[in-house]
Amino acid sequence: MTQSFLLISLALGVATGAIGSYISEKKGRTHRFGFLIGFLFGLIGVLGLLMMASKPKKDELSDKSD
Repeated sequence: MTQSFLLISLALGVATGAIGSYISEKKGRTHRFGFLIGFLFGLIGVLGLLMMASKPKKDELSDKSD
């Protein structure tokens, strides 16, 4: 394995992790969860995060119980 291949793979992993982190936070989950999914699974993980349902916010939960 050449050094340039390793660096490109690491850069792509960090990029998809950052995208996953952004999507995950918009969906109501932690940014660490999204980064790990994006970093480990790449574009497949990012697509999975996009298809994941949004988590209801705490304000929405208290409104439903009233």
